Amino acid sequence: MNYFAHLHIASITKTSWVGNLLGDFPVDVGELDSDLLAGWRLHQQVDVMVDQHEASVLFRSMPRKGRRRFAGIVQDIVMDYWLIQNWKRFSAVPLTIFCDQAVLGLVKDKHRSPDRLRNMISSLENDNWLSNLGTLEGVEKAIHSIMRRWRYGEHLQYFLDDLPQVIAQAEAPFLALYPDLLDYVQDEMKKAEATHSLG
Repeated sequence: MNYFAHLHIASITKTSWVGNLLGDFPVDVGELDSDLLAGWRLHQQVDVMVDQHEASVLFRSMPRKGRRRFAGIVQDIVMDYWLIQNWKRFSAVPLTIFCDQAVLGLVKDKHRSPDRLRNMISSLENDNWLSNLGTLEGVEKAIHSIMRRWRYGEHLQYFLDDLPQVIAQAEAPFLALYPDLLDYVQDEMKKAEATHSLG
């Protein structure tokens, strides 16, 4: 899952908005405040669960131009696309209101964010583009952003060349995976609360 899904999970679990994004940014975990650390840990758990889910295995194995070994990177972005497309199924909060809430939550902890995340939050303050992640143009921009900063970024061009098909391929895996993911994070939060109460 990419930014949007991690923000949705932050809202559901009442954990830090910034903390739930930190898994995608370089941080010194030992220096994180407890609330940010909890979000960071949840992000890691989500990534592992998604990577191992049978729907993700199916998506990565589908025939396409891009290499299978890089399909998981693109999957994270196109899963955000399908979450936004199916937003009313997973949230009673209108999309525009959620996007505003997410940005406000991120801004509150911008000063505790690493530089690249702080820059992203500033970008969202100027132009809240979160809902654009549910558009073809938004998916393209997200992939291009990874291509610019990743040493193997050129390998993602094959996915861009066939992007409408890649997005279509992700719909069924998303619908199979995301309800399971939401159940998983709720269970993990219950376990964490039980452990905290015992402590």
